[in-house]
Amino acid sequence: MDSLNFESPLANIYDRQTGIKDFKESSAIVIGVGGIGSWIALDLALLGVGTLVIIDPDKLESSNLNRTLFKLDQIGSYKTIAIKDLIAERRPDTIIITIQDHFQTHLLNKYEVDYIFDATDNLATRQVIKELGDDFSTSYCKVGYDGFQASLSLNEFQSGRWGDDGSYTVVPSFFGTPQILSAMAVIEMLIVDEDKSKTVNFNVKKLLNKINQQE
Repeated sequence: MDSLNFESPLANIYDRQTGIKDFKESSAIVIGVGGIGSWIALDLALLGVGTLVIIDPDKLESSNLNRTLFKLDQIGSYKTIAIKDLIAERRPDTIIITIQDHFQTHLLNKYEVDYIFDATDNLATRQVIKELGDDFSTSYCKVGYDGFQASLSLNEFQSGRWGDDGSYTVVPSFFGTPQILSAMAVIEMLIVDEDKSKTVNFNVKKLLNKINQQE
């Protein structure tokens, strides 16, 4: 009797990702895995980044479910564990290290990653990293959003936070803005221009209107 050949479900998972380098030896830290950070962690895993360090002290609340992929039965779980479980469903070969605590700079020495994504809702982490000065050379991205206002800063520590005025208030929020911002952050950092320093502030609705006007 001939032996059966079972092909791994992961065998062809990157077949339609031609033209992009192999990221399985790459690593990243994602600080804060709420509205934006959870999408970033998932996007990095889907892109093929081999090792992710996910940092967040908070537990999942029902109010998080309108802008994330978290599940109802994950409410009450640590966000880090919840996003690890979601990634494992899609990329079981990804190495995921979870830290249920606030970010501390000693983690940069413990985990020598290639990329850092800061998706916290304040500037404290950015300030701590900025103070490392010449001791810090890892590609760094700070992202934030407030409703339709969004801000993305690559290797830039002087400007950029949420919208044009740098303010943050609790406004209506859904999955659209963090999804778009996450995709832009991952593409800019890993594929387009990881070595450049720049800040981009934009409004999602205005951005789409500009695109529509150009068609």
